[in-house]
Amino acid sequence: MNNNTSLTIRLSILLFLLVGISACAHKKTRPQLPQVPTLETYSVDDLLIYHEGLKLKPYTDARNKLTIGVGRNLEDSGISKEEALILLHNDIDRINRELDKSLPWWRKLSPVRQNVIISMAYNLGVGGLLRFNRMLSYLQDGDYAAAAEEMLSSTWANQVGTRAVELADMMENG
Repeated sequence: MNNNTSLTIRLSILLFLLVGISACAHKKTRPQLPQVPTLETYSVDDLLIYHEGLKLKPYTDARNKLTIGVGRNLEDSGISKEEALILLHNDIDRINRELDKSLPWWRKLSPVRQNVIISMAYNLGVGGLLRFNRMLSYLQDGDYAAAAEEMLSSTWANQVGTRAVELADMMENG
């Protein structure tokens, strides 16, 4: 339950009580309250989200700590290896979907060359990878040596050093 839903429920209860009290002011009985979730009936997830909030981008909390999600203090707690791998796999899945949309032929490459494309897209973003026009053209034509040479003659190769050399070798021989 998000904060807006909770606020709506609380306002509805308040309105119901106010209307019920004025309509029943002459009676000695209390109005029947509607059956609505209360904090006591929240799951622990809902309770924590209600109190901590849910932020999908990093923010600085009240103690000036970098935080994300439902109050996860990244500076003191970080994330576990398992959580890092979940994030990685989600990113790879997203990249695969974007590559399928932008380069429908890329799945015909060998698994090694597909991994090179994914690695480059992970590092550069799919938009950055798509700026490698000549490399992608050579790759689509099956000229893997020329594609590898294009990789190595780029600004990206100067920035990432050994990574580019390793990926170019995989591209050429993959």
